[in-house]
Amino acid sequence: MTFRSFRATLVGALALTGVAIALGCGGADSTAPEQRSTTDLRLLTTSPTAPALATTTASFYAVRGKNAEVDLWYHALPGRSDSTKFLEFRLGGASLDRRPDGTAFADGDSVLITITVMSPTNLIVEFQPSGLTFSANDPARLKMFFGACGDDLNRDGLVTSDDDAIEQQLSIWRQETPLSPWIKVSSLVVKDNKEIDAPIGGFSGYAVAY
Repeated sequence: MTFRSFRATLVGALALTGVAIALGCGGADSTAPEQRSTTDLRLLTTSPTAPALATTTASFYAVRGKNAEVDLWYHALPGRSDSTKFLEFRLGGASLDRRPDGTAFADGDSVLITITVMSPTNLIVEFQPSGLTFSANDPARLKMFFGACGDDLNRDGLVTSDDDAIEQQLSIWRQETPLSPWIKVSSLVVKDNKEIDAPIGGFSGYAVAY
């Protein structure tokens, strides 16, 4: 099964069953990245009134030696002219490090990057080409925005301190292959902007969870 078909199966199962996937916290080794299996995930869910995404995919050529960026946006709500972001992705000039086959990038080399939103409802995205890696000294930056989830983050019909606690625990998580565990990425939550900012070292699947 390919990574893309696995994502489609996972998202379809969520839509049919209404089951929330969850990510937890904690681990036996506090020095190692926290890991969770797919069945242990707790993902955020967008509000039923959230607007649709303007696009669910974007592709661009990244060039070693040049900065690059791409944003994905929601449609504006009816009666409003402004819209909100779903995702920001940024590359520095020295970010491109190794191709999926392990060969290094030289200045001027380029690669086609594709971002696909696998689940707008559960904030799951896939980056291709899988296996592309970035410099540890100049990693790529990924921001994901959760304003479309509203304030009732646990979807219990109430906005309470439980939702504040969830917001403080939010992080970006990655999964290298369909059968791999989800790994927590060191992330910064900017509460006022409803965003999560994280450096990423390479391409795989990413999701917002707690």
